[in-house]
Amino acid sequence: MVIRYLVVAAGLLALSGCLGEGGYGGGGAPGIVAPQEPPAGAVEPSAGGNLVHFEVDGQSYAFRTPEVRHSRSRVAENVVAHSFELANPGNSLYARMVLNVAEDVVDLSGEYAAVSLGDPGQHARAGVGEVVLAEEADPARGRRMLPSGSGVIVVEQVAGWLRVRFETRGDGLFREAGAAPVTGTLDFHWRP
Repeated sequence: MVIRYLVVAAGLLALSGCLGEGGYGGGGAPGIVAPQEPPAGAVEPSAGGNLVHFEVDGQSYAFRTPEVRHSRSRVAENVVAHSFELANPGNSLYARMVLNVAEDVVDLSGEYAAVSLGDPGQHARAGVGEVVLAEEADPARGRRMLPSGSGVIVVEQVAGWLRVRFETRGDGLFREAGAAPVTGTLDFHWRP
């Protein structure tokens, strides 16, 4: 009986420290909602902080997700494509980045020319990449696709994280090639 009371008291004491103020560990700025930790065991502890942010036509979109889907496939002799996909829980915001690299490359850090990998002349080249974003903020309008056609993707791989900055122009199909650039960042956990 005494053990039950001690367990309940310890639980209440732990909760009182977490709920007193915003943020982790009681810190944080007023009015800012701290990202929630995923349930224990659901994902790696650091994976809950995967962040996508992009701006297009004066609108800003951002989301966090615990999941990053990765695949690696051969696209030409000695060239492989690393594909990373992130989406919010409702799938109304989505980001995919594909980087073509030489087969023996482990560190993805570097600058990549943003292209449309649907273009046969680009598909099998090392040193190029593609960013495809989608948003469905207005369900009546439907999903807006924003694939890259040109631009730059800068990747920094540090201690199990990929930090990506990009500025892309339209592909001429889903977005005019001369439209204002789409800019953004991807910051997510990945270990080769």
